[in-house]
Amino acid sequence: MTRQIRSSDTATRVQTRALAAHRRALVAQLREEIGVPRVVRAGRAMLVMLMGYPGVGKSHCARLLAARLGAAHVATDHLRNRLFIAATYADEENEAVFGIAEALVDQLLAEGHAVVLDATHLLARYRSPAEKVARARGAPIHHVLVSADDAETRARLKRRMTEREAGDHSDADLGVYDRMRARAFEPPAHGYLEIRNGDAVGPEIERVASLIADAE
Repeated sequence: MTRQIRSSDTATRVQTRALAAHRRALVAQLREEIGVPRVVRAGRAMLVMLMGYPGVGKSHCARLLAARLGAAHVATDHLRNRLFIAATYADEENEAVFGIAEALVDQLLAEGHAVVLDATHLLARYRSPAEKVARARGAPIHHVLVSADDAETRARLKRRMTEREAGDHSDADLGVYDRMRARAFEPPAHGYLEIRNGDAVGPEIERVASLIADAE
C-alpha cells in the first residue's frame, strides 16, 4: 500500500475521512502487509488492550505478551506508518487509524483469535470502539498499562531520532510524549494490570500473562 502524502490541513482532513469511510476495505490489504496473524492459534476470542505513553516500550511488551498468549499483535503505530508518511497524531488522524484497527480487531475476534491491541489508549474515547467490538463478539477484555522510568523513556525517544530499533514503527518524539503527558490519563473503570518495562520485563510479562490466563 502506498502511504499517502499530506500537503495541507485540508488534505489531511480529506484523507482521514476517506480512510475512515473505506476502512473495512483496507483491512484485508493491511492484514496481508503487516502479517496478522502469521503463526497464531485460533481459540477463544479475547482482547488485550495495551495502554501507555510513547517511548515506554509498548510494542516490545506487546510482542512478548502476544507470543506468551498465542495472540495476534495489532499495533496502531504500524497501521499509521502504512497509511501516513508523516504522522501528526492529530485527533482526526487518530480516529481514522483507530477505526481501521477496530475493523481489523473485529475480523480477528470473529475468527476466534486472542488479540493484543497495541496503542496509547490513554483516553476512554480511543478505547471505546474496540471495546464495543469485543463486547459484541462476546470476547473478554483485559486492560494492561505499560509504564517505564521517565528518564529512560526520554532517552529512548532521543535515540529514536538517530537509530531506530527493528520493529519500531512509531513517529512519536519528545514533543508528542510531552503533549500526551499533559493530558490526564483516563483509567478504565474496571481497573487494569500494569507491566513495568525495564531490565526485569520478562518476569513482568509472565506475571501479567498468568493473571490474564487465570481470569479466563
